[in-house]
Parts: sequence; C-alpha cells; structure tokens
Amino acid sequence: MILSDGEHRWRMGDGTGYFGVVRRRTAQKRGADFLAALVGKQTTCLRKLGGDRAGEVRFGRFLRNSGVTKEEMLAEAGLATGSRVGGRHVLVIQDTTELNFSGHVESKRGFGTVGNGLDIGFFLHPQVTLDAQTGGIIGLAGATVLNRTQRSKTHRRSRPITEKESRRWLDGVETAGRVLAEALEITVVADRESDIYEEFARRPTNVHLLTRAAQDRALTGGGRLFGFAAALAERARYTVDVPAKGGHPARKALVALGFGTVSIERPRNGADQTLPPQIALDVVDVRELDPPRGEQPVHWCLLTTHRVTSVTDAHRIVGWYRRRWTIEQVFRTLKGQGFAIEESQIVDVATLAKLATAALIAAVRVMQLVHARDGATAQKLADAFQIEDEPLIEALVRKLEGKTEKQKNPHPTGTLARVAWVIGRLGGWSGYVGGGYKPAGPKTMHYGLTQFDSIKHGWSLAQNV
Repeated sequence: MILSDGEHRWRMGDGTGYFGVVRRRTAQKRGADFLAALVGKQTTCLRKLGGDRAGEVRFGRFLRNSGVTKEEMLAEAGLATGSRVGGRHVLVIQDTTELNFSGHVESKRGFGTVGNGLDIGFFLHPQVTLDAQTGGIIGLAGATVLNRTQRSKTHRRSRPITEKESRRWLDGVETAGRVLAEALEITVVADRESDIYEEFARRPTNVHLLTRAAQDRALTGGGRLFGFAAALAERARYTVDVPAKGGHPARKALVALGFGTVSIERPRNGADQTLPPQIALDVVDVRELDPPRGEQPVHWCLLTTHRVTSVTDAHRIVGWYRRRWTIEQVFRTLKGQGFAIEESQIVDVATLAKLATAALIAAVRVMQLVHARDGATAQKLADAFQIEDEPLIEALVRKLEGKTEKQKNPHPTGTLARVAWVIGRLGGWSGYVGGGYKPAGPKTMHYGLTQFDSIKHGWSLAQNV
C-alpha cells in the first residue's frame, strides 16, 4: 500500500493489521520477519527471536523505529476485525492483565507499578472479538496500555471518570461501537471491575453491555441489588462445569437460575450528576446449590442492557458471559504459556509496550486457530487469512494428507478448521485425535504458522515469476 510522501505500510502475514508506518522497504521486510519469528519461536526475547546478535539488533531497531507505533498496530488490527463482522452478532470481551517485570527491576526504566503498588510493570487492556453464536475468535478490536507512573493525590470519588484508570472500560465500549459498527449486534462482556454507572449511562446506542455486578446498588423505590437478586424466583436448575483453579480440581456445580428487571439509582457520590438519575437493566442471577465443603460457591449476578423475558433468554446471557474465559486463554498464551512477555530484556517502557502489543495480536491469532481446529466455531477462512491464500492452503492439504481416511483433512474447503488442520500439521502434529493423541495446541500452532508464513513467501515469489 503506497502512502503520501513515499511512505509504506508493512502488512502482517495474517492480514489482521499493520505494524505502523515505515519509510523503507527494508523496514517492511524487517516487520514481516519479526512477526514470523514472534509467532513461531514462542518468545519475546529479542536475542532468541533474532537468532544471533545481528538479528537481535535488527529487530531492536525495528521496534524503536518512530514510524512503528502501538497505536497504528491496534488501529489496523481493529480495521481488519471490523471488516469481518458484517451481519454478525459479536461479543467483545474486555479485561485487564498486568505485565510484571519485578525480576528485571535493575535494568528497566520508565516503568510504573502494577497492582501491588511495588513491582514494576504496566497493564494491558484488550478487547477480543468473538462470534456470539459459536464463540469463534474473529480478532482484536483494540487495546489500551496503562503505565501507572504515579498515583493521583485526589480521592477517586472526587475525580471525574475521564481522570480515572477505570476510564479504560468506557474507552473499550466506545472502541467496540466504532470499530465494529458493521456488526448486526455488539455485546461487550466484562467481569466485576467493569461495573461502573457511567459505562451503562454513556454506552453507544449500537452497543449492549453484559457485566458481572460488583456494587450492591441502590434501586429505585428502595432496596438493594443483591437483595433483589437473592429473592428472585428460581426459574430453572441445571449443572455447570467449574474449571480447575488455584489448586482446586475441576468439578460440576448444580445451580439455580433467576432473572428480573431493576432500575438502579445514580450513585450519590462520585458519579457525574448530569447523568440519568436511573437506568433500567435486566438481572440474571446464577447461584450454586449445596456447594462442597471448602469450595467457593458459584455465584454470578449479571447485569445487562439486553431484555431477558424467558429462561431461554437467561441461558443465552449466561452462555455469553462464560465466553469471557477466552480472554484468559489469550493472556496465558501472551505470558507464561506462550510468548513469555514478562521475560523480555527490553529496558525502556515505550519499546516494550510496542512489543507487548505485537505479541498480543499474535497471541490472538494463535488462539483463533486453536479454537477453530475441530470445526465447532464454523468459521470461514477469511476470519484469519486472506482469500488469496486458499490455493496455497489446498496445495498444502494435498501434500500433507496421507492415504487413509484418518490421515485426510476432514474439514470443508474454505473453512478455518481446514486451515487449522494444515497449520497444525506444519507444526508437527500427527493429524490423529483420540486414542492417546492430542489435538494441535498453542505451541504447535505457533510453529506451524512460522512454517506457513515462510512457505507463503516462497509461493508468492513463484506466482510472480
């Protein structure tokens, strides 16, 4: 793509965005090499990415290039995601993760502190977009990087929302409405930290909210939210899977489901008094019956701008909320189980923030393939790859398939599952599932994407001869 003044943009190999505006073709090539290394080598250590000292220096210069910005990366990743959502109801999962660099405190500069107020690091707050019906990852809508270099001396209740860190939740909702405007419907899903009156009051007209309640809010006419939820009539009873966490094994929980409508009052302290004095919301309450001794009981009190008038509606809301787990998987891939961003040796916060943004985009790409590998998300190839990639993908299918039915790619042409099968095989997966064989995981997909990007480069050269 040619820009004014002879500038060029380097397009990422997966078609999900750009790594900023760069002025030389060599920088374009450097960016392509950087993404391929980032996705495939499962590390953000520049020495390991570059392979040697020369490679380390080359990638370091790329990241420090003033034309490569995290804002440009995110804007173009969002642009690509927005192009895929037409006619679809999408869920936008937003949450915050901290990147802690306390193990490198002597070598870092410009970093603020993380949640404990002592360790150095910064926060990453992305908006990951899913198909509401299938849960398939469509892409990244946007993200915020927060570097807490100093704390405000003014009490948070005395500050407007625009001066609070919690503004990122409102920004995420605004980003979803703007970037994903072509979607049939948008629902932003978040956990308890997102329970902010201003967020409900100021949401864009094309965005619905689904938030787990944190505040026991005053209700119009008297009473409190949590008391109202506890008194809701039981409308259904069913079993949910509770994943393993914090040393507690996975288990099943019998829960009761209730729902109703409330009108919450504007807080007397802290909230902008020009906001509406009341907001009508629907409540879906899920609470565990007879939890095992020593286990934290399941309880989700969910607030939503969607109307909930039936058990079917309530089940749908709970299902959308449980999709929130996807962003936790992205965070694990970004950190310990994937790109190991917290082990990076980069010393200045501006460059490391760009590296973290690039790694986030790559982590979303990897998890997109992991989720799509069995065909359950029913996604098309175009959710992650360019349509022009299909001839190469089909050529690889023919090369990688074996003679028996079990060694064939079982997924239809043009689907993301078919591509995920190819990427997994390129990454070293045997092609077998069951009987002790595991499907291709994040590490395998990492390596397979590297192989695919290299093959695609050679294929493109051959086609242009």
